[in-house]
Amino acid sequence: MKQFLKLSGLLLVILGLSLWGCSEKTTEPGPETDMEAIQFLMEENASYFNTQNHYGDEDTTGGKFGSRSPINTFFWFRQILSNPIILIDIYIVGDSAFVSWSGTFKGILHLFSSETDSVPPDTILHYTKDFTDYAKRYAIFKRVCSPSEDPQDRRGWRLVELSGAEVTSENNTVQIDSVRLNCSSYPDTLLNDPLALFAKEDIITLIPEEECTLTVYTNYAVGDSHYVFLHSWRRHIEHHRRIFNYIGNGVFTGVWFAPSNLSGAINVVHHCAFDMISRETLKDDTLSYNANSWLFPYKVTLSD
Repeated sequence: MKQFLKLSGLLLVILGLSLWGCSEKTTEPGPETDMEAIQFLMEENASYFNTQNHYGDEDTTGGKFGSRSPINTFFWFRQILSNPIILIDIYIVGDSAFVSWSGTFKGILHLFSSETDSVPPDTILHYTKDFTDYAKRYAIFKRVCSPSEDPQDRRGWRLVELSGAEVTSENNTVQIDSVRLNCSSYPDTLLNDPLALFAKEDIITLIPEEECTLTVYTNYAVGDSHYVFLHSWRRHIEHHRRIFNYIGNGVFTGVWFAPSNLSGAINVVHHCAFDMISRETLKDDTLSYNANSWLFPYKVTLSD
């Protein structure tokens, strides 16, 4: 048996994949079809499909933002316009369901510049650029028990695999090639495909405030004309943006600390975004927006 469903239009940007298990029964009405069951699961936990983690006005404490030419940009952020287009394709073949998620995000890049290098700026100039980003990610569901015996009323369906996400601008030349994570929990771990599927129990899991060394390899190996930023929860700051250091040959490095042991941070699915942006995007008021981002889900748990 093969079924197909395409959802399109003005859906919620943040959709999720649930980690339901066969345990206590829910009280809400259950779905009548397999398609409805998977849709229920995708709506019940938004955190797994948070693909806009790197947008918005973030805290940039501790991050120095490069040189100031040809325009003296000292702060920037991206504003997402309302009603992004989300497409969800669900293919059901036997007891497997394959989900392909894609999103089109239109927005405005805001650049704040000054005529001189004085701190604080003596005169603030505000530039804007329109942009369009395209995002994608994947997931797989399996039927683990019969519909009539499922105490969660999801017709036996459970999430078994998921991916990270990749976001690419409409006009794109800069690209991330891979990311190296080095910490106590994941020594010398190379991530070379944000869309690679992994088992749900294998989601990156760190301890509170774990120190992580990050290395980002890119396709740009001449000079230091581009930038890489990390967008993440960092220790006590939920929305944080920090610039990576450029060491040459298209390689950028940085240090990141996992979220602290705070309410709302432990045993919750977060996303970190590695965000490569061309120099012209941030330092020129006329050239187009040019970016590539990799987003990875992760959790923070207390050590045993």
